[in-house]
Amino acid sequence: MRKLLLVALLLCMGAVICGGPVATLAADKPVEISTCWMDESPGFNIWYAKKMGWDKEEGLDIKMLLFNSGPAQMEALPAKEWVLGSTGVGGQLIGGIRYNIYSVAPIISEGEVHVLYLRPDSPAAKVKGYNPKYPNVYGSPETVKGMKILYTSQTTVHYMIGKWLSILGLTEADVTLVNMEQPSAVPAFEKGIGDAVCLWAPFTFVADSRKWQRAGSMTDMDCITVSSLVGDKKWCDENPELVAKFLRVYLRGSNMLREEGPSPRIIKEYRQYMNEFAGIRMTDEEAKLDIQIHPRWSYEETMALLDRSKGESQADKWQNSVADFFGSIKRFSPAEIKKFKDAQINTDKFLKQVQLPIPSWK
Repeated sequence: MRKLLLVALLLCMGAVICGGPVATLAADKPVEISTCWMDESPGFNIWYAKKMGWDKEEGLDIKMLLFNSGPAQMEALPAKEWVLGSTGVGGQLIGGIRYNIYSVAPIISEGEVHVLYLRPDSPAAKVKGYNPKYPNVYGSPETVKGMKILYTSQTTVHYMIGKWLSILGLTEADVTLVNMEQPSAVPAFEKGIGDAVCLWAPFTFVADSRKWQRAGSMTDMDCITVSSLVGDKKWCDENPELVAKFLRVYLRGSNMLREEGPSPRIIKEYRQYMNEFAGIRMTDEEAKLDIQIHPRWSYEETMALLDRSKGESQADKWQNSVADFFGSIKRFSPAEIKKFKDAQINTDKFLKQVQLPIPSWK
């Protein structure tokens, strides 16, 4: 028996030394990467890539975890539940202050993704352009003061509400903010709770279908934010080649959406993604609109947004504007805001390692 075991051991050693089956198996095994996403558009790139096996082509096995908000994503980071993924400005801010993250690539402008809604019979819905600098924004100091507003704290919608109040010459002290996750805010508002609600897509589609009055989008209020791919700083620095491969997979999906757009095929896939991963049922028209309001940036555009050759990059400016807002309302201390800005979480060093050209999606 011992002789048989010895022979088997020698055969295995020989296979490894000679590059035989054992060595091949180890070399071909994809590297598992756990990633974080929210119930919205950015995750479609990776969901579709996994379906097509694009991650395996790069030697990766990407696992997708679902979270309700950016702060919830960041709370899971110390436990190493994920190492890469997508988040909004709330996650970027909290991650930069408390959890030592990188922002490895801005991916989507959120100008038309977030919308503030009023009840159709609200007095504020009758006042448009109170501040002439923002002609498409509804409300006035008299009609908004004292409102109860549903929102998700320390996220992009929180930032948007702050900008809305500022446009009208008000502050958070003039209203009552009620914090709740997005999936809860829609039914709560529908049941009569609150005077206004701030939502991100796809929850905005429900609001539009209910004929709630739009008070303005982020574009209307000139407070653009972006979704970004982020990662655990220590892990990224230790695995730069894996980060670059992940980016290559993601950008392959972005190129597909940029070139094909909301075709019938893409709409079908997108609806499946939203249903199976995010738990959201969409019509064809809603899926088409969601794709249109989430335009992906190309590799070249992304690199340009991270360019610091003339000082702060555009990505830095967007993030620092949000940081200044949350500092002004004392959600974070001056020391924390300084820490965030000094960290300069945006980096293009992983994008620079992406093997070009990006593979064709066809």
